[in-house]
Amino acid sequence: MREPHQYPEIYCDLNARMTERGYSVERRGSVDDLAKLGLTLAGAVGMRFTFVQDDGDEHGNPDDIMFNGIVIHDPKWGYLAYADEDGVYWRSQVAKHQDSA
Repeated sequence: MREPHQYPEIYCDLNARMTERGYSVERRGSVDDLAKLGLTLAGAVGMRFTFVQDDGDEHGNPDDIMFNGIVIHDPKWGYLAYADEDGVYWRSQVAKHQDSA
């Protein structure tokens, strides 16, 4: 199991891979999620997020694919979600912590 991260979740289309670890965030879902946080693409550069795309397990149950990283601006490819070296994982792999209240 992976420990959950405190980073905000931002949509990322993993089919929009531009570099080995970079995925375009110049997509409606990404821009909309950043706007909900009061951010533009330019304003998000250097900030950490958990990037998420809808996915499902082998039984058709929702199980988002995710990765942690930062937003960068690449002179050739534009604004990218740049993935951390530990790569992608699925929501079902994240430990669920319960409040002790």
